[in-house]
Amino acid sequence: MSALGRTIGSVVRAQRALSTRRLLHRHLWLFLVCAIAGVTLLTAVAVPALDARARRMRVETAPSAQGAVAVRLAVLRADQEARRSIELGIAPTVGAGEGAESQLAAADQGLTRFADHAVGGVGQNVSAVNGMLVTYGNAVTAATVTYRDDPRMRSEKLAEARALLKRPDTGILARLEQIARDEQSRARRLAEPSFPLVAAWAGALLALGAAAALAFSAAAVVRRRCGRVLAPAILAGGAGITLLAGLSAGLAVHTALALDGTRDDLAGTLRTGLAAGLGDASGVLDTAQKTVAGAGTPALSGSGWWNVAYIVLGGAVVCATVAGLVVRLVQDYPRRPVDWTWARRIGRAATRTRRRRRALALAAVLTVVAPVAVPLALPSDPVVTVLGTWTGQEAQRFRTLMEDHGIKVDYEGTPAQREVLLARVQAGDPPDIAIMPGIGELAGYGADQLLKPLDDALEGIDPERDYAGPWKPAGGKGATYWWPVNANLKSIVWRTPGQRGPAADLASWCLGLGEDGAAGWPGTDWIEDLLLQDAGPGPYTRWARGTVDWTDRHGPVRDAWRRWADFLATDRKHAADALTTDWRGPGALKKNGGDFREEKHCAYEHQGSFARGEDGATIEDSARLLPGGPHPRRGYEVSGDFAALFDDREPAQRALRVLFSQEVQQDWADEGTMYSAMTPVMEKIGGREGEDDTARAVYRRFRQNDVPRCLDASDVMRPMLRDAFHEAALKTVAAVAGDGSLSQAELDGILKGVQSVQNADTPTGDGESVNRKLVVCSGAL
Repeated sequence: MSALGRTIGSVVRAQRALSTRRLLHRHLWLFLVCAIAGVTLLTAVAVPALDARARRMRVETAPSAQGAVAVRLAVLRADQEARRSIELGIAPTVGAGEGAESQLAAADQGLTRFADHAVGGVGQNVSAVNGMLVTYGNAVTAATVTYRDDPRMRSEKLAEARALLKRPDTGILARLEQIARDEQSRARRLAEPSFPLVAAWAGALLALGAAAALAFSAAAVVRRRCGRVLAPAILAGGAGITLLAGLSAGLAVHTALALDGTRDDLAGTLRTGLAAGLGDASGVLDTAQKTVAGAGTPALSGSGWWNVAYIVLGGAVVCATVAGLVVRLVQDYPRRPVDWTWARRIGRAATRTRRRRRALALAAVLTVVAPVAVPLALPSDPVVTVLGTWTGQEAQRFRTLMEDHGIKVDYEGTPAQREVLLARVQAGDPPDIAIMPGIGELAGYGADQLLKPLDDALEGIDPERDYAGPWKPAGGKGATYWWPVNANLKSIVWRTPGQRGPAADLASWCLGLGEDGAAGWPGTDWIEDLLLQDAGPGPYTRWARGTVDWTDRHGPVRDAWRRWADFLATDRKHAADALTTDWRGPGALKKNGGDFREEKHCAYEHQGSFARGEDGATIEDSARLLPGGPHPRRGYEVSGDFAALFDDREPAQRALRVLFSQEVQQDWADEGTMYSAMTPVMEKIGGREGEDDTARAVYRRFRQNDVPRCLDASDVMRPMLRDAFHEAALKTVAAVAGDGSLSQAELDGILKGVQSVQNADTPTGDGESVNRKLVVCSGAL
């Protein structure tokens, strides 16, 4: 019995020993899987993702939102102080006043500070606001200094400044409010835990909890089956993992609560700051500014150093637990060494021949190099930055059009395009593509060798076949730097159904000269059209190129100017109203404002084909109705928007190829909001039965090759001369509004002023050569 008992006992002990060894092995491998998964999820996913949210909230979102509100309040205070300076009669002495100047300086510095935090469309809005603030400052300075003794021009400049501020959707205040709202939305998204973030934290904590449970279970197995009272290393590992899970979870909850608090504080700050508006008392603005300034930096700390501690602690507890288990397995259950013969056999087979050794070496190199080289070899950011003048619905149609054809664009539309583009070019950050009507301005960039040739973008286009008129630039391979993307007709008059009135009386016409940053251009269109119909395309071309004397007493400029001034004098009050009225009409500064012709009930409007409304107005040639008419029709004044390339990377080239293609030009024209300068599109729409009557009438005039078509002269002029021309038109209206007519001396002074700018801004060198080559008129000259 004793021998049998000993035999049975030995069998039981052998079976028990085998079960314990296997159980410890299972604990070891399961622990390793859970611990590595938990520590990896925690330190590589969960903590960095939460830390990134806290950092973005602290460094980007909150400063951008607070900065936008602060800049908005500073601009409101500046406007209030400037108008107060005028009302108190101290503008002749102090200009806009120290208060206005300091607030504008604060706004400029605020924009500079938070521009670094802005991203995507917010960054585009910041850039637009920056340019518009420059234009706003210029208008305020003109109102308080340049025209301090001229009440009508002062009123015009103040109206221009106010329009820059309050225009719905695209004004300075609206853009700053949009920036703040966008950043507030981003703050809400950062504070709300996303599913991937919650899943990462849940997975990490569950894995760590399972690893801790396995460590304590392994310690219990060692105590029960191996006769050990304690397994210190294994117990320490389990305790360490429990500490790691609890500590990380606590800090995560603290960070999440801090994000929620920052979001709520930011909402309160924005509520206070955005409630203030134009017309509020200085005390209201002062209180709002103090509230925003007192918001301070969000109390959010990053988890970067904690993550290092997590990694160290996680590695230590994993090593301790594994070491404890391995010690037990090695000491209590020794096993023979592992046979690595199979591995050596595979190694010898892989390196037997030179070809195999080379392949193995290449694989090793690729394993190291690929993670670095592949991202560098991938195409760069495919988003194309575009700067243009279209805003509102026109801007949205352009974005949609490009996206529908597979092009991602980051489009920025601003009326202060010159200031924005110049600032970005000088900062070394120009847009990929600029779209503008002013080829005179583009010629300046071309002369400075800042534009890239459009050869690749024009691939597949036959300029002689596909384009006509003055829209087709001169130049051949390597010398074409801008190309038309649309066209407009200007030598037309819109006639309102049901409205009648004498064309010789200004009261019968809709007229507004206001525009954000470019007030006066509707007046220059009248003068340009008069000069073209009176003098013809030859003198018109020389004038646009800057080779005609504006002051010539018998010249075409003075004659056209005098006719327009006498026409304005037929209704002094109407002229005064036009000086401070937006070209789109009085409702342009209101949300969902009405159409100019519908609101004013005027019979006529001298405006381009882009001024089409919903009133059913029809168009006719302007020559018969212009002041001093009827005139013989000697040409059509036209305009267009031209695309130029500042960066010739492939995505930008592809965007232009798409934009210039007949398919896109046709799609755009079919929407009825833009007219194409492409001949096949003109022919298709102009001759298509059932097409809109206005579109057919416009395209029919575009295709009349027996009538010269001439680009808007001010678009051909260099920017300094163009701006002086605009200002001179405003001064003419102001003089008529004040005195009832424009005296000979006043006309002499206005024209001499423009001529002096032309003399000072005459291009030389490459600029002079480019200017002489500008296409102004085409067709029968």
